[in-house]
Amino acid sequence: MPPGHSVTRVAVLGADTVVGSALCALLGGCGYGINPLDARPIGVVDELLEGANLLLLAPRLEEGARETFLGAIGESVRQRARVPVIALTTALEDALPEGRAESVPWPLETKRLVERIEAALAGAPPNVAP
Repeated sequence: MPPGHSVTRVAVLGADTVVGSALCALLGGCGYGINPLDARPIGVVDELLEGANLLLLAPRLEEGARETFLGAIGESVRQRARVPVIALTTALEDALPEGRAESVPWPLETKRLVERIEAALAGAPPNVAP
């Protein structure tokens, strides 16, 4: 990596699950820096997200824990509220509230996940193609 080039960091909420661990390994192999977070992390949310450019929610997270975490973003560090959030959701999960997280169907190809991450970081609208 050239000097002065920073690695895009992705925080993965649910990294302590099998799918979350696999996502961390997969995204790390794609060149992202990973901030693994347990499904029920302990600590100040904004501190846990320090250095992260994007928050990825692993599929099948408990709804209460997910909503509590999302609701706490930006409480102590206002700039963290602008961190893009992608929630990987299965057909069995409820849709997320509008506005805070982009819901992306799970499972999906690695290429599509990387495309959604890059688009979210660039502030682009979701691509409706499967």
